[in-house]
Amino acid sequence: MSGVGRAGLRCATATALALTSAVAGVAPATAQAHDENAMFGGDASPTPGAADPTPTNASGADLGDARMAGPATENQDLLVRDRLQIGGLFYARQAVGKQRDVAFSAMTLAQSNLVDVYLDGRVNERVRAYLRGRLSWNPLADVPPAAGSAFGGAGPAEEVRVGLDQLWLKWDVGRTAYFTLGSQHVRYGATRIWNPGDVVNRTRRNPLQFFDERSGVPMLKVHVPYEARGWNFYGLILTDDATTLDKLGAIGRAEIVVGPAEVGLTGLARKGDDPRLALDLSAGVWELDLMAETGLQLGAGEVLWQASAGVAWTWPYREDDSLTLALEWFHNPQGFESERDAVDAAAKALLTGAASPIVPLYTGRDYLGLLAVVVSPGDWKDVSVSAIALASVSDRSGLVRLAVQGRVLTDLGVEAFVAGMWGEGEFSGYASEIKDRLAVFEATRAALPRELRPAPLPLQSANVHGPLGQVGLNLRVDL
Repeated sequence: MSGVGRAGLRCATATALALTSAVAGVAPATAQAHDENAMFGGDASPTPGAADPTPTNASGADLGDARMAGPATENQDLLVRDRLQIGGLFYARQAVGKQRDVAFSAMTLAQSNLVDVYLDGRVNERVRAYLRGRLSWNPLADVPPAAGSAFGGAGPAEEVRVGLDQLWLKWDVGRTAYFTLGSQHVRYGATRIWNPGDVVNRTRRNPLQFFDERSGVPMLKVHVPYEARGWNFYGLILTDDATTLDKLGAIGRAEIVVGPAEVGLTGLARKGDDPRLALDLSAGVWELDLMAETGLQLGAGEVLWQASAGVAWTWPYREDDSLTLALEWFHNPQGFESERDAVDAAAKALLTGAASPIVPLYTGRDYLGLLAVVVSPGDWKDVSVSAIALASVSDRSGLVRLAVQGRVLTDLGVEAFVAGMWGEGEFSGYASEIKDRLAVFEATRAALPRELRPAPLPLQSANVHGPLGQVGLNLRVDL
């Protein structure tokens, strides 16, 4: 399955897996291992310049390692200082999806697995090196995307893929400017679901995944904090795809605290790309958290823009229990105003072989998102329950999902969810309308003489089915 059907069904299914990452959160990429000394009551790290214990047995034998030829005090220092930590993540996802007008026995299966392994070298308190690699395994790589990508959990198109997630070196100059060189995760913005102000990443974040699977961006980042005012300034030199100096990209960002609000202003300049500006705002007013951001692309003679805004309220109804309610709105002037406009564009792309215009959560002009999250309800510690509703105002379609995240057997993370879609628009992949148009094309083609028939389309009307819902279970272990 390919073309518009694949894109439409991917749109509906890829728009629904992990919004809970916006509020429930996941373990950070640089999860810390326990320091052995701290576990047994010792200092977590030695005091710089402190004298080492007098060795009881010093040896000058050269065992092939220059460190072994020196005084035994050096060896003691290497043992005391835990310079390298090793860890990772094992993540297995599986789901069953129901499509419209398809028997229960033909419900689709989705599986994807990934393993992250990291090396975290904390050479000293001012120098750190980090490597994180990822292996993804999708045993259903040959399954059409409509069956395998439901709710954003399909994994790669290849059965096995190995890649680099992060690789960076961090240091400071005079404890005033902080440098990070290499492939790293950077995302700016304030709103939780949509992120129109992200000028760093070339691909859009899928807010419906339980965590952001995008790889890091190669760059040199400089961070200069102004602690007296709580301000921060950043400079980024983007090196991805840059083979000559004139192809480097540059990003500048300032974060300014104004009363109860923090304002961020970001700008991007890169050869071959239109200049981009972004403005984001977050503020606390009474018990409400207000957030907004907008992104502008300055093209030749026109300005393209998008904007999102939201409000969240958290009620700590017990000492360790809380309820969060959030509402977010997204306006995309470049989107299609109606379902028919989107289907017309999608059908044209299918007939001409062009790229599909269907972009999950960015196809229409106006969207609304509602979210409710309960953390540690009752006696359920380390458990969060979330209910999510997303809707496209442009074509009156949407989805609802209920998810539970928790931990069992001390270290086994469990994510379970059930979701469903409504409407005939974006969240159902425009399947009904596309199916009818394909049927008309197939009937017209069959009525023509054989020598005049156009080539058949890669997508057949009999294979087009809009998604109805899905049930999934994810298992996670932090290594």
